[in-house]
Amino acid sequence: METVALLSKHAIVIASKKLDHRCNLHETIRVKGGAWDDNGVFIYTTLNHIKYCLPNGDNGIVKTLDVPVYITKVLGNRIFCLDRDGKSRVIVIDATEYIFKLSLLKKKYDHVMSMIRNSQLCGQAMIAYLQEKGFPEVALHFVKDERTRFDLALNSGNIQIAVAAAKEIDEKDHWYKLGVEALRQGNSGIVEYAYQRTKNFERLSFLYLITGNTEKLAKMLKIAEVKNDVMGQFHNALYNGVMKRYVLLQIVLQLMQVNS
Repeated sequence: METVALLSKHAIVIASKKLDHRCNLHETIRVKGGAWDDNGVFIYTTLNHIKYCLPNGDNGIVKTLDVPVYITKVLGNRIFCLDRDGKSRVIVIDATEYIFKLSLLKKKYDHVMSMIRNSQLCGQAMIAYLQEKGFPEVALHFVKDERTRFDLALNSGNIQIAVAAAKEIDEKDHWYKLGVEALRQGNSGIVEYAYQRTKNFERLSFLYLITGNTEKLAKMLKIAEVKNDVMGQFHNALYNGVMKRYVLLQIVLQLMQVNS
């Protein structure tokens, strides 16, 4: 064993065998005792709960207790303990949550994905944990709500899943966020698609300008003419760089008439 746990009335200190500090926990209810499992997770009890502590200090509840117990050994999903009458008891626990978190901590991603496929891990608490620890791409596997999937996909940089979610939601705000993320990634095709869905012609024209797409810039000029968008005509004429000066002057005069 490379790690030790030092217990006091309301605190647990995890340290190396040379007593180098790793982490510490504070419990409002008195700590009764604990033991290490085979994976290096410290399992301990308070008056009302069996709890776990990972090597990095992450902790949580494993099981609620009716009566206090004192752990003597942890073997797999079984906890051997004594009750207040000194009688030996065996308590079966569900270790899925802390084994999953431990696998994430140790970067055993194959095991993580296997657990996702074969277990009932879910819930907002688990999703929040994965986001907090920097694993939004893993959290995606737990979520079916499209709005949550969209946010997680953006956080993890998974632009294709974000596009699929945005199509289902189909709201201007989500298309805008998608465009921002796609622009950050340099994915001009998705940026163009997002701007098209929101009919953001001004941004579309500028996108075509910086990507050198003169053919589509010409189309944007025609669209501005059809819409009688004087400012749009002016910008697209400038971006195209192929309009004669008198055309630009004509547009400027129209602008002056509109503003007068």
